[in-house]
Amino acid sequence: MSADTPLTSAGALRLLISMSGGGRLIQLGFLMILASLTEGIGLLLLVPITALVAGQADGPESIAWLEPFTQFPAGMLLALAVGVVGLRALIVFAVMSRRRVLGIILTQRLREDCHEAVSAAEWRWLSGENSADHAALIMGEAARVGNLAEQVLSMATALVTVTVLGAAAAMLSWKLTVLALAIGVVTGLLVARVTVRRRRIGEEYSEAYGALHRHVANGLAHLRAARIGGGQQRLSEDFRAITNRLSEVERRYYLAIDTVKLLFQISAAAALALLVWISLFQLAAPLTTVIPVLAILVRAVPLVSGLYQSLRQWHFDLPALQSIVQTMETARRHAEPSAAASGSRPLTSQLALRAVSIGFAGRAAPILENFDLVIPAGSVVGVTGPSGSGKSTLADIASGLMAPDEGKLLIDGRVLTPEERLEWRNRVAYVEQQPFLIEGTIADNVRWGRDSESDDAIRRALDHASAAFVRDLPQGIGTVVGEAGRQLSGGERQRLALARALLGQPDLLILDEVTSALDRANEAVVKQTVNELRGSCTIMILTHSPGLLELADMIVDLADLPAPVAARDA
Repeated sequence: MSADTPLTSAGALRLLISMSGGGRLIQLGFLMILASLTEGIGLLLLVPITALVAGQADGPESIAWLEPFTQFPAGMLLALAVGVVGLRALIVFAVMSRRRVLGIILTQRLREDCHEAVSAAEWRWLSGENSADHAALIMGEAARVGNLAEQVLSMATALVTVTVLGAAAAMLSWKLTVLALAIGVVTGLLVARVTVRRRRIGEEYSEAYGALHRHVANGLAHLRAARIGGGQQRLSEDFRAITNRLSEVERRYYLAIDTVKLLFQISAAAALALLVWISLFQLAAPLTTVIPVLAILVRAVPLVSGLYQSLRQWHFDLPALQSIVQTMETARRHAEPSAAASGSRPLTSQLALRAVSIGFAGRAAPILENFDLVIPAGSVVGVTGPSGSGKSTLADIASGLMAPDEGKLLIDGRVLTPEERLEWRNRVAYVEQQPFLIEGTIADNVRWGRDSESDDAIRRALDHASAAFVRDLPQGIGTVVGEAGRQLSGGERQRLALARALLGQPDLLILDEVTSALDRANEAVVKQTVNELRGSCTIMILTHSPGLLELADMIVDLADLPAPVAARDA
């Protein structure tokens, strides 16, 4: 299926079956058939019970094998019926448990597959996508797909049970069964006329849910700025508008469901009444036939209703599976090449960009065009320029995160192939303006991504990052930093991020506007750290700060782009 082709119900069913596994489905199918058979047997036992109550010695000739049961005492018949019902209840319990487990497994697998596909995609593609949309797919829409599997199994269970009940009714009286089927088909066609736009409502829900997730993710991330800047009211108003839209879609969906239920219940009652009238007063069928058949049909009515509701839910949830599948296929088309087996390539002499050009959709001019740069190993290079001039793009290319449209990245004179970019990135460390910290201890944050590192190595990295404040904390590296490190100051968070970067002993260290949110005292600490690291690794500093640029052995000024830029000595 291409990313632009709608996913059909048949295609979705094949995909769910392939993801579920044949063995698991065969086992579940066997239990479903067994549950349906026990229900049919339990209802057929109504024949001898009815015969006893009606004072008749036998039942319908078509199921003469039930005649011996008419000789059983009433208590024994009732006990047998209870036993059959109990056995069926145990089987249904096993079926429901396996159905739910299957839905959970499918949800987990889709989440993992989608996360892996998106995470492994080229940064060039990812940077143009909305990360909140991907989060909504992985968290919310994947759960709807688990529900989609539940609807398939629910429909399968209902179909099997209705088939068994129909066979049981036909054994009692094929005439009444055919009559009931004809009345049911007419009733179903009348009810079906109100079912419209099922899939479109599901698509509208996906769109509304995605908008809600984007707003919540972005709003909470920038809540501080909104509250300080007086934008909290606007944030709330936008949130209310989005939730209103989502609620309206849900209201229309459930209104349609409730309308169908109402019509179905009224139509089913009228159909059953008509069937009873024809059976007793037109066909003069005996009670030993009418009552069991009627009981079977009464049991079948909610099953048919549930089958129809499951079909509606299937069409409602189908767009969620399509969104996930299309996103995974698109991400896989943009997958980054696998790592080369040749191993990593250390930087010992120089890093060079030769005739590099790169542009982005929506921009008339390239970010970098025919760009040349040579950075000696062990040097400090400062990269400056206005916002949007290409500082981050230059860092992305130098780190191997992004490949240029034209030109080459060379490490010690050798061209870095697409397959070698991942290995090169293992020798690069990146410290961003807003450092990423997890809700754990200082040790957890410094060790993040390098679980095998010892506590002593963590302490050495903290010392190299001028993070001496950790030694003064009561729990030391065991101190919990809170959500996103909020229990630490901006400078302390930045030094933890720097310690994490240094723990891997990188060949290339990229510092991206690391002092933009720091005061002079903390900026001075960062400057001291850079000076102490000089010569131990190559350092690229992306900054507007004149103080940090003073540390550079060479400065790259991107202010004149898109014209080619040349490096000048500091």
